[in-house]
Amino acid sequence: MTRIVGLVIASVLALSAADKVEVWTNASLKTASGQLAAESEAKGIAGKTLAVWGTQSGSLWRRSKSGNAELHKTKTDLMVIQEGSATLITGGVIPDAHNQSSVEIRGTSIRGGESRKVGPGDIIRIPPGTPHQFVLEKGQSVAYFAVKLDK
Repeated sequence: MTRIVGLVIASVLALSAADKVEVWTNASLKTASGQLAAESEAKGIAGKTLAVWGTQSGSLWRRSKSGNAELHKTKTDLMVIQEGSATLITGGVIPDAHNQSSVEIRGTSIRGGESRKVGPGDIIRIPPGTPHQFVLEKGQSVAYFAVKLDK
């Protein structure tokens, strides 16, 4: 029993020691966003995972085309718009919803949602179970830092 308690304490201390402060400067995010531009233009979206903390993560995304409607069953999205602008639609229903995975629903659009323009510096929190979609006009792009948080 003492050995098990010792192993648990050692594991906790090792995990605590592995945690560190992480800082992504505005300049480093702009550089990373610029590096995603060509892929985003070709595919409509490009992303880069910056960190993973257990079941949570931080990523940088760049869109050059409207995205699919999505709904995360177990994650909260916290986003900070870095550059560009888009219309964010939230709420409502996804008429052609299909399971992307056991915790993710996708579709082509949202019906009955609330639309709002978002731009640099805007902070967005989307709770689990909320349909959401970025809609971009032709020639528009948006880059954002996104953190996936547990429910």
